[in-house]
Amino acid sequence: MSQENVETAWRAWDVFVEGIEDGNFAALFDAGLYAPSATLVPTQEASGAKTYVGRDGFVEWMRTWTEDFRDWRIWPEKIIDAGDDRVVASARQTAIGKASGVPVEQRFGIVFTFRSGQVIEQRHYIDPEEAQEAVGLSAQDAHAD
Repeated sequence: MSQENVETAWRAWDVFVEGIEDGNFAALFDAGLYAPSATLVPTQEASGAKTYVGRDGFVEWMRTWTEDFRDWRIWPEKIIDAGDDRVVASARQTAIGKASGVPVEQRFGIVFTFRSGQVIEQRHYIDPEEAQEAVGLSAQDAHAD
């Protein structure tokens, strides 16, 4: 099941990016890749950080996260199996501040937890190494793939 979860996570990224391009922040739910009650837990450093639940919560988070930017882009750099129905992704996002015109770039980590082939939790970390540590992987483990 672990390799299937990694493959599902890669497919979810494709669906997510296509959804963004189409203006559909809920594409992951529409495609059945996320469970209806899936939770999104942003980093504690994110302003207004709280847990978002389900399709509506995910859409709220995405609107809140991206509303101050233009040319917002996000992509995965790596996705690895973390065992126990979890995968860890390192991701990068870039954007330009709408008000300031300042370009921004950030790398971060995400732990996806699966049940029955669907994501039930997406938990964000300020950097990929923190996400790896959260699931008990060292940087050496992460580079073993």
